[in-house]
Amino acid sequence: MSTTALLHNVHKRVAAILSSKYPSTSTLHVSSSIPLYFSSTVAIATLRRLTRYDISTSSSRAFSTTLPQQTKTIKPHRLPSDLIPPYPYGERRVYKQSNHGLYGTARIRFGNNVAERHNNKSRRFWRPNVHVKAFFSPALGARVKTRLTLRVLKTIRREGGIENYLLKSKSARIKELGPGGWNLRWILMQTKAVQHRLNKERITLGLEPKEIENRDDIIHFALDYATPGPLSTRSRGTLNEMRVSAADAFILGDDSLADLEGVRELSDEVLLNELQELDDGHSTDARSRVVAK
Repeated sequence: MSTTALLHNVHKRVAAILSSKYPSTSTLHVSSSIPLYFSSTVAIATLRRLTRYDISTSSSRAFSTTLPQQTKTIKPHRLPSDLIPPYPYGERRVYKQSNHGLYGTARIRFGNNVAERHNNKSRRFWRPNVHVKAFFSPALGARVKTRLTLRVLKTIRREGGIENYLLKSKSARIKELGPGGWNLRWILMQTKAVQHRLNKERITLGLEPKEIENRDDIIHFALDYATPGPLSTRSRGTLNEMRVSAADAFILGDDSLADLEGVRELSDEVLLNELQELDDGHSTDARSRVVAK
């Protein structure tokens, strides 16, 4: 087939494609869209390009006016420490920067620079290879932005995500987490998704599953507290409820005993007088023992 015949065939196929895409343009002359001086290679490439991409004929807008769902970005060391149980191994006294990230067992290392010629030594140190990464947590519905070493980053990728890394219960992993990772682990364990996951593990081990508790208010307050900016109305309400419950829980004695006969209230003055009498009694006993000897 000659080049001219091939180009005419290409023109016909392009006209058929455009007429199927745009029925109102059936009278469109497409012979001028591909000049005759084009080679057969260019004509075939043009035909492939037209048939590869689907041109939408919809008159609606190609974009959405709906705002995307906003995702919080939290930092583990900003989570409320008063709400979370204390880290069992305590804060790290050496290289305190590791308390605010996932540093694993990495610390600053010290050594010497040794000269090749005279074997002179000078002190130096090596800092850990620290990066800043953000991971999305499906259970929390938020992004976790933290500092971490390259070794911890490789471990997270090998475990299949930051949640699998944090929820591993071996003692070595708990020691690697540090205070920042411990706080994030505790918040994760309050979510319903992780509670269901732990129940499945208990059933696999032959143990009875625990009841699923709704702790969404506490999780929302912790995430809001770890996010820059003021607290939301829901978080302020949760904080007030926790303060009231803590005040009610701190009670010395039983109020019902105040109505009984023979029961008197111990004020500060009464307690001081009784302590003074006890001290005087001990001193008198000590003097009598010395005189007896």
